[in-house]
Amino acid sequence: MKVESYIPGRVRFRFENQLEKRNFVKNVDGLKGIEDIKEIANSLTIKFEEDSQFDYFLKNFIIPSLKSMKIDYNLDKEDIFFYINPLLKNNITKAFWNMLILGPKRGFITFTICSLGVSPFIKNKL
Repeated sequence: MKVESYIPGRVRFRFENQLEKRNFVKNVDGLKGIEDIKEIANSLTIKFEEDSQFDYFLKNFIIPSLKSMKIDYNLDKEDIFFYINPLLKNNITKAFWNMLILGPKRGFITFTICSLGVSPFIKNKL
Protein backbone atom coordinates (compact mmCIF):
# COMPACT_ATOMS: atom_id res chain seq x y z
CA MET A 1 0.00 0.00 0.00
CA LYS A 2 1.20 3.48 -0.87
CA VAL A 3 -0.31 6.90 -0.28
CA GLU A 4 -0.56 8.50 -3.72
CA SER A 5 -1.92 11.85 -2.59
CA TYR A 6 -3.19 13.46 0.58
CA ILE A 7 -5.30 16.60 0.82
CA PRO A 8 -7.17 17.38 4.04
CA GLY A 9 -10.51 15.65 3.53
CA ARG A 10 -9.32 13.30 0.77
CA VAL A 11 -6.69 10.60 0.45
CA ARG A 12 -5.74 8.27 -2.39
CA PHE A 13 -4.07 4.90 -1.85
CA ARG A 14 -2.47 2.56 -4.38
CA PHE A 15 -2.39 -1.15 -3.57
CA GLU A 16 -0.26 -3.92 -5.02
CA ASN A 17 -3.21 -6.28 -5.51
CA GLN A 18 -6.99 -6.50 -5.20
CA LEU A 19 -6.91 -8.66 -2.06
CA GLU A 20 -4.94 -6.04 -0.15
CA LYS A 21 -7.38 -3.36 -1.29
CA ARG A 22 -10.47 -5.39 -0.32
CA ASN A 23 -9.05 -6.16 3.13
CA PHE A 24 -8.26 -2.48 3.71
CA VAL A 25 -11.78 -1.40 2.69
CA LYS A 26 -13.32 -4.09 4.91
CA ASN A 27 -11.25 -3.01 7.93
CA VAL A 28 -11.74 0.75 7.46
CA ASP A 29 -15.40 0.66 6.43
CA GLY A 30 -16.75 0.91 10.00
CA LEU A 31 -14.75 4.00 11.00
CA LYS A 32 -16.71 7.21 11.54
CA GLY A 33 -16.11 10.16 9.27
CA ILE A 34 -15.82 8.39 5.90
CA GLU A 35 -18.07 10.13 3.40
CA ASP A 36 -17.27 8.37 0.12
CA ILE A 37 -15.07 5.51 -1.11
CA LYS A 38 -14.23 5.27 -4.83
CA GLU A 39 -12.44 2.20 -6.16
CA ILE A 40 -10.57 2.30 -9.48
CA ALA A 41 -8.39 -0.70 -10.42
CA ASN A 42 -5.76 -0.95 -7.67
CA SER A 43 -6.32 2.54 -6.30
CA LEU A 44 -8.77 3.76 -3.70
CA THR A 45 -9.94 7.34 -3.08
CA ILE A 46 -11.53 8.08 0.29
CA LYS A 47 -13.29 11.33 1.12
CA PHE A 48 -13.61 11.94 4.83
CA GLU A 49 -14.46 14.62 7.37
CA GLU A 50 -11.60 16.47 8.99
CA ASP A 51 -11.03 15.73 12.69
CA SER A 52 -13.00 12.50 12.39
CA GLN A 53 -12.11 9.02 13.59
CA PHE A 54 -10.74 8.05 10.15
CA ASP A 55 -8.66 11.26 9.96
CA TYR A 56 -7.12 10.49 13.35
CA PHE A 57 -6.44 6.88 12.29
CA LEU A 58 -4.89 8.06 9.01
CA LYS A 59 -2.63 10.72 10.51
CA ASN A 60 -1.46 8.72 13.53
CA PHE A 61 -1.24 5.15 12.24
CA ILE A 62 -1.35 4.70 8.46
CA ILE A 63 0.88 7.50 7.16
CA PRO A 64 3.62 7.14 9.84
CA SER A 65 3.80 3.37 9.33
CA LEU A 66 4.16 3.81 5.55
CA LYS A 67 6.91 6.41 5.97
CA SER A 68 8.86 4.20 8.35
CA MET A 69 9.00 1.26 5.92
CA LYS A 70 12.43 0.99 4.31
CA ILE A 71 13.03 -0.84 1.08
CA ASP A 72 16.42 -2.46 0.66
CA TYR A 73 17.65 -2.23 -2.92
CA ASN A 74 21.17 -3.57 -2.26
CA LEU A 75 22.40 -6.65 -4.04
CA ASP A 76 24.03 -9.32 -1.95
CA LYS A 77 26.80 -11.67 -3.01
CA GLU A 78 24.50 -14.39 -4.41
CA ASP A 79 22.51 -11.90 -6.52
CA ILE A 80 25.71 -10.68 -8.16
CA PHE A 81 26.77 -14.29 -8.70
CA PHE A 82 23.58 -15.21 -10.54
CA TYR A 83 23.75 -12.09 -12.75
CA ILE A 84 27.41 -12.58 -13.76
CA ASN A 85 27.55 -16.39 -14.00
CA PRO A 86 25.62 -16.77 -17.31
CA LEU A 87 27.97 -14.26 -18.97
CA LEU A 88 31.07 -16.39 -18.29
CA LYS A 89 31.82 -18.86 -21.10
CA ASN A 90 35.26 -20.27 -20.24
CA ASN A 91 35.00 -23.26 -17.86
CA ILE A 92 38.13 -22.37 -15.87
CA THR A 93 36.93 -18.80 -15.35
CA LYS A 94 33.49 -20.05 -14.37
CA ALA A 95 34.97 -22.54 -11.88
CA PHE A 96 37.13 -19.86 -10.21
CA TRP A 97 34.19 -17.43 -10.16
CA ASN A 98 31.95 -20.03 -8.48
CA MET A 99 34.58 -20.89 -5.87
CA LEU A 100 35.39 -17.23 -5.22
CA ILE A 101 31.81 -16.15 -4.63
CA LEU A 102 30.19 -19.26 -3.15
CA GLY A 103 33.17 -20.70 -1.32
CA PRO A 104 35.43 -23.58 -2.37
CA LYS A 105 33.15 -26.54 -1.63
CA ARG A 106 29.83 -25.08 -2.70
CA GLY A 107 31.40 -23.34 -5.71
CA PHE A 108 33.06 -26.51 -6.99
CA ILE A 109 29.89 -28.57 -6.51
CA THR A 110 27.78 -25.93 -8.26
CA PHE A 111 30.28 -25.72 -11.12
CA THR A 112 30.48 -29.47 -11.66
CA ILE A 113 26.74 -30.08 -11.48
CA CYS A 114 25.60 -27.08 -13.52
CA SER A 115 28.39 -26.46 -16.03
CA LEU A 116 29.62 -29.98 -16.62
CA GLY A 117 26.45 -31.98 -16.00
CA VAL A 118 23.17 -30.18 -16.50
CA SER A 119 24.04 -27.60 -19.19
CA PRO A 120 25.56 -30.05 -21.73
CA PHE A 121 22.70 -32.48 -21.14
CA ILE A 122 20.09 -29.78 -21.81
CA LYS A 123 21.97 -28.49 -24.88
CA ASN A 124 22.15 -32.01 -26.36
CA LYS A 125 18.44 -32.72 -25.75
CA LEU A 126 17.26 -29.41 -27.22
